[in-house]
Amino acid sequence: MTASMMMLRLCGLLLLCSTLTDAKLDIISSDPDVQVGRNTLLLCKADSEGEMSWLKGDEDVDADRHVVEKIDESSSKLALNNLELDDAGIYTCVFENDHGTKKSNYQIYVYQTPDFGNTSTYHEFLVNQTATIPCVVSGKPAVEILWFRNDRIVNDDGRGDGHAAGPSALLCGRGHLRILPDRSLQILGIQQEDRGTYTCEGRIKGRPIMRELQISVVVNEPPTVLINQKGIKVSAGPNTTVAIACLVKGVPTPNISWIFPSPSDDSRYKFNSDKSELTISAVTRSDFGEYVCIATNKIGENSATFILDVSEHPTVVLDQTKLTVIPGETGSVICNATGHPTPTVQWFRKTTREKMTNVEGSELILEDVMPSDGGLYSCIASNTVGTTTEDFQLITWPGTPTKFSVAPGPSSSVLIQSASVQDGGSSVTQYILQWKKPSEDTWSQSLVKPTNPLVITGLEPYTEYSIRFAAKNSHYQGNFSTEHKIFTQSQREPDSPILSLSEKKLDTNSVSIPIKQLKDGGSPILHYIVRYKENNENEEWTEKEIPGNSSKIQLNNLQYNANYQMEVYAVNHNGSSSTAKMNFTVPQPVSQPALGKGGVVGIVMFIFLVLMVSVDAFCCYTNHCGLLNFLARKLFGHKVSESKGMDEEANNSTGDMKLSGLTLPRGSIPKLQSSNGAVNGIHSEVTCDKVPLTKFEKKPESGDPAAEA
Repeated sequence: MTASMMMLRLCGLLLLCSTLTDAKLDIISSDPDVQVGRNTLLLCKADSEGEMSWLKGDEDVDADRHVVEKIDESSSKLALNNLELDDAGIYTCVFENDHGTKKSNYQIYVYQTPDFGNTSTYHEFLVNQTATIPCVVSGKPAVEILWFRNDRIVNDDGRGDGHAAGPSALLCGRGHLRILPDRSLQILGIQQEDRGTYTCEGRIKGRPIMRELQISVVVNEPPTVLINQKGIKVSAGPNTTVAIACLVKGVPTPNISWIFPSPSDDSRYKFNSDKSELTISAVTRSDFGEYVCIATNKIGENSATFILDVSEHPTVVLDQTKLTVIPGETGSVICNATGHPTPTVQWFRKTTREKMTNVEGSELILEDVMPSDGGLYSCIASNTVGTTTEDFQLITWPGTPTKFSVAPGPSSSVLIQSASVQDGGSSVTQYILQWKKPSEDTWSQSLVKPTNPLVITGLEPYTEYSIRFAAKNSHYQGNFSTEHKIFTQSQREPDSPILSLSEKKLDTNSVSIPIKQLKDGGSPILHYIVRYKENNENEEWTEKEIPGNSSKIQLNNLQYNANYQMEVYAVNHNGSSSTAKMNFTVPQPVSQPALGKGGVVGIVMFIFLVLMVSVDAFCCYTNHCGLLNFLARKLFGHKVSESKGMDEEANNSTGDMKLSGLTLPRGSIPKLQSSNGAVNGIHSEVTCDKVPLTKFEKKPESGDPAAEA
């Protein structure tokens, strides 16, 4: 029995130890390093319920300055306020429950930020001096000072990598940098290579708290002056120019001045921006003499002398100034140079300023020409007097296009961006663009001027094409680029239509406005939508649709004396354009007497009738003819029409009437022959008092002339 109880107690103790061992207790904080005067928060979290308390070291936390707060049965927080250096240390969270006690520690470091005080950030030294650069840093706890240059640490033995010293650890290779006991930086025999920026770093010892100070070091140096040659001979003449280069060094940058020979005409002397180069144009004999270049800065002064002797200048003549060569072939140019002393000849590639080192003598031979060989070449003839240069142009095929990209563009186009190509010595004038579908064997092509990008248009949307292109200069066409496959994009919406208000036409209460479509977005215009209304807020829009090929907009039945606003947009398969807007006015009509077509016709007929009656009346009165005479004879008989004739006969003493020189019995009428000789077969009356103007009367059946009379 006793043994069983002992075993039971032992099992319980083991279970309790196992529970305590498995219990978890953590302290959470944002940063263990806290600046003096700042606050921080510690959070203690357990995975079970119990009582929590806080200790600093082995003592309770100062409740007068810091706050302990229970969050719940498994959490507690400690707020450390306005920390001082003495508050640094280990803080312990103590957790207790029925299973025992558990502790968790957390180290807090309190620091005072490093401060550089009045440390100077700029120093000047004379070259070859021993320079000392101080860096004074304060801070707590203890602060260590480190020096860096070019992101590498400087050790106190002059080495520069902060690890074990070795051959590769030297900062500048001279071992002339030292860290003095007061942590100042010392530079032995300072040179121009030592100028620049140095970094002084103050770091809280043992902690990642640091500050940096950038210190600039300037190395001053007295001026030095160098002229590459002591003298030169040139030939006098209006086209002769001499340049004297004065190479000056020194820190600060020296000021340059010149002393000329006397007498001399300095109006022909020109300088570059810093006066380091003197150019004498149209050299004359009076320019002979010594030219002194003087350099001065705050450290000192220096000078150099140049002697100019006037002599003969070299001349250069090329046997050809332009050479065209097919790739793979050979071309040559001869440079004939004369002058005194005898000039030396050199060839340069002008486009790259590269000297042709494989050329001997005056002949330049170019073997196995390539597109990259095209361009300008210079023959330079030199002697002690001067230098003369002549250029010639080598032209060959343009190179194969490289370094470009192909991308789909708007309206089913293709864009070739940033095409890079050797021009073969002559500017590219055209590009040959070619394209085809996978199912096609023949390339389609177009010629375009050099632009960026190059554009292929007129392709089908959503279609795969193979694209290639070649460059062409003034003489040759180059090889085609590699083929690129690409899918074209669809077309787009049309641009806004253009309305011409100045060309509108008003007709009473109708208006006609011209419309134009500059760009249809690569797809035909289906129709236009026209909306218009009077300029009243309560008016509603009237909308109409007109065909896509319309050249004008016709609006009818508008209100007189009204202002209208109109909006128009174009529609194709891809959508609609932005709206084109305009305003116009329909004026009040001018009052005029209404005279229709019927009135005009009536007036014309009335005038015609009056004219015809006047002519007929005149004819009836003077010649007894016309329509009025005919009507009078029908209504009143022959007496009326013959009254005048009877009076005339009464006055005739013979009682007979003469007609065409014939004497006829009174009252008789001559018989006329018909065309066939019949006597009674034709009309017998010929005077206008017997018949109308337009018709003859038929002869009576009896054929008796007397009866008719």
